Amino acid sequence: MAEDEGPEPSMEFDWIPETPLLGKIAVMVGIWALIVDMVNIVIGAYAAGQKVVWAGFVTYGTLAENTFTAHNGIDVSPGDIVFTIIALLILGFGVLVLNKTEEEGIIGWIKSLISPDRWMSLFDFSRGLNVTLGSWLLVSGIIFYFAWSITNNTWVDPGVYAVCIPLIGFGSVLPMLETNQEDSED
Repeated sequence: MAEDEGPEPSMEFDWIPETPLLGKIAVMVGIWALIVDMVNIVIGAYAAGQKVVWAGFVTYGTLAENTFTAHNGIDVSPGDIVFTIIALLILGFGVLVLNKTEEEGIIGWIKSLISPDRWMSLFDFSRGLNVTLGSWLLVSGIIFYFAWSITNNTWVDPGVYAVCIPLIGFGSVLPMLETNQEDSED
């Protein structure tokens, strides 16, 4: 007697949202978290000679008494491992979304980041003021974060985030407004 064969299990990820912006944000946050975690393990990300205790830092002292500890050489703590896993999950989610929503997937998106067309808008107003201004805000936010963090050896400063996140956020959204204006005129 032949067994009833049901539909073959699908390898599709139907639960993945089809929002490229969400994928781009997840990839960027995942990469940022991995960078900060590696800096924390190697030299300490809280301040010079101080290592972030992720459980205390992220939960404002709820899961751990302190938010930082003395950095005594390269030492991987359980918190570092958990933070790395979370960063990899966020990055992996972003990659899945971009592979589903971008023409060439994550590779296509990376190619678009290093394409001269992406950076021409810094000096060329032909694509609109929003695109040029957005490009400058994005670049300014990224440069500010890395310059401040490297100079002051503090990678998790809330004050720096208060400056760079709006710059990067508005820099990412402004070019979309120009695209939406073009679409509404058609």
